[in-house]
Order: sequence, then structure tokens, then C-alpha cells
Amino acid sequence: MSDIGLGLLALLVLALLLVALLRPRRGRAQPVQTLSDLPVEDLLPRHLQYFAQVRRALSAEDAQYLRDRASRRTARRALRARRAVVRGFLAGLLEDFERLERLGRTIAALSPVINRRQEFERLWLGARFRMVYAVVQFYLALGLVSVPQLEALTNQVGSLARRLHDAMAALSAASAGGQSSQVSV
Repeated sequence: MSDIGLGLLALLVLALLLVALLRPRRGRAQPVQTLSDLPVEDLLPRHLQYFAQVRRALSAEDAQYLRDRASRRTARRALRARRAVVRGFLAGLLEDFERLERLGRTIAALSPVINRRQEFERLWLGARFRMVYAVVQFYLALGLVSVPQLEALTNQVGSLARRLHDAMAALSAASAGGQSSQVSV
């Protein structure tokens, strides 16, 4: 690929990232006083669990099975349907990530000690997620599916969920013991 092509691709990815970061949010969350005020569905990712099925549907073996058993027209239709499933899964991952970000902000607000480094890490995690998200959307728009990048997004959501679970446990332990400890989100 030429330098001009790489430059255009970089500009396109940057534009997609800016759109993802600057788009208006769907409704602002109300302030939460305690973690028990949060609805249960706001505590856990809902779509993350379906990655194994999505990966299986996008596997080379599955594509070969379709080529061997189905007509060309049916195989193309199945591929389009699978891309639609991936788009839905991708939208669900974004929803999960945004839900976990809200939970992280709530935990940070309830934490007795918040430092700038942790706040920067949360912002950087969100920016990284949205960059990879934009790249995966770009590949899908081209008719390509990037399973490794989809897996990277899924892993980011899972990792954030684990970190928040640990932070909630630390915050709960600190509040039960009447201590003022630092909670890392």
C-alpha cells in the first residue's frame, strides 16, 4: 500500500474515532448515591457471553461447510446474515462497555481516594476501546470481519468487568471496616 493510501486510511480511522468519541450520549445517567441504588442490569455486561458463538459462526470451518453444502446464493445470504449478527454483537459490546464505564464512574465517585493516574487510565481505556471499535466497524463496512480485533474488544470488556468487580469488593470491604482505602477502578 502506498504512503498516500496509508495516510488516507489513518485519516479515515481518526475520523471514525472522533465520531465515536464525540457523538451525543443516549441519555444521561442519574446520580447514584450507593452501589445498591444501581439496577442489577447495570452491574454486568450482557453481550460479552456470546463471543464464542460469534467466533464459531465466523470461523473458516463454518465458511467451508457452507461452501460445501449450500448453493452460492445461500452461502452469500448466510455471510450477510452473519455480518449483521456481528454488527449486533458489536453494538452490544459497546453497550456493555458504556454500562461498565458508568459503573466505574459511580465506583470512583464513591471511593474515598481518587487519583489522577486512575482517572487517566479510565479515559485511556475508553479511548482505546473506541479506537478498536471504529476499526472493526470500518472492516465490517468493507465486508471484512476481523475476529482478532473483535476478540480484543471482547477481552477489554471482560477485563473492565473484572476490574470493576474487584473495585466493588474493595470498596465494600473498606466501607464495612470503616477504613478509608484507595479503590482502583
